[in-house]
Amino acid sequence: MKNLIGCILLVLISCQGKQEPKNIKDTTNESSFKQDNKTINNTDGLFILKEIISENFVRIIPPKNADFEFPDSSAKTEPFKNGDFNADGKIDILVYLGACGTGGCMYGLFLNQYDDFYKLVFMDYLKNAEFKVEKSGVWTIESSEELEPYNPSKIQITTFKFDKSKYEYIIDTTFVHHDKEAEEMINE
Repeated sequence: MKNLIGCILLVLISCQGKQEPKNIKDTTNESSFKQDNKTINNTDGLFILKEIISENFVRIIPPKNADFEFPDSSAKTEPFKNGDFNADGKIDILVYLGACGTGGCMYGLFLNQYDDFYKLVFMDYLKNAEFKVEKSGVWTIESSEELEPYNPSKIQITTFKFDKSKYEYIIDTTFVHHDKEAEEMINE
């Protein structure tokens, strides 16, 4: 009997020495919340992109405090072009955002910062998009559209280049290419 009482007392004393928190989950959540809070501060203003290749789909999660709105909420956001647009060694992604009209469709260019976190550096309409890689490795985006429907003799060409100081793509040049020979053939 003494042995039984001694074992029970030993168990009670050992349990009393280990003070567990009132709610283990609450404590765990507090510490992980602190870690998540640091992460949120570090990624402020960054988008989370998850490319689902098998579905030809890009899930875009805007930053929490951003006033970002999708131009066409019914459009399926699809990857259009992957590459190292700003020559930093990371793969960036140009995403189709829908909102199509006569001037083309809306696209967003997201530059990879790290992991699945991206910065939106370009959102504009593109039509007949072409890409050129400069000597520095930075990509140039070119968009061209007919100024008159079914008349390829007058084409407006707009070039977008990466501005490192602003960390965004901006319009570099816009001009109209007028092919007089093509116009004469159309008018005949």
